[in-house]
Amino acid sequence: MVLAKSGIGQSQEQRTGQHLAALETQARARIAAAEARPETAVSSRLHTARQYRDATSARHAEALKTYRAAQEQLAAVPEPHRSLADRLLGRQPPKPGVVMLERAVAIARDDLIAAEHAVMGGEANLARVEKAESAERVARMGEMETQRRAGMAALAEIIAAQRMTQAYPRFVYCGPAFVAWAGAKVERKRKGPRNPWAVNQWGIPLDFG
Repeated sequence: MVLAKSGIGQSQEQRTGQHLAALETQARARIAAAEARPETAVSSRLHTARQYRDATSARHAEALKTYRAAQEQLAAVPEPHRSLADRLLGRQPPKPGVVMLERAVAIARDDLIAAEHAVMGGEANLARVEKAESAERVARMGEMETQRRAGMAALAEIIAAQRMTQAYPRFVYCGPAFVAWAGAKVERKRKGPRNPWAVNQWGIPLDFG
């Protein structure tokens, strides 16, 4: 029992099989990790950009409302009465209330222009953040796809090594590491256009079907 646990009492077939099985488990775990899709949660950066855009939009709406109200108040002021002397001399009657309203309209217009600039800045900032988030997402997906392909290639090499041991049982006596290396070597050669009846330097067919 002690020898079996330590690996000394294991046969060459068992050692090779366990080694290939461990490599296969690692490759399948790598593929599963690469194929797992992350949760589509909104990042704090994107959330902050959207909040800023919404705040500037609300400020612009309030500034527009204030500006329109000031214009309505100015338009509602009745025209002052001009006497005959005022008409003959071309004098304008005093308008203290109108001056205050005109000043209020000018202030509201300046606030509206500043709010419009803030809205454009918020929209531009949100567009930049969304573009950066999209680029990062594409980069992550590309990296995951690269890892998945690498895992698939490693799994194909392990399966090729397992088929080699099934086709030639005595091949396991070359050692687990050599069997795994040979499987990788054969699988890499199979990727190119080659003769399906070709054999390697040990006489083993390159295609195990």
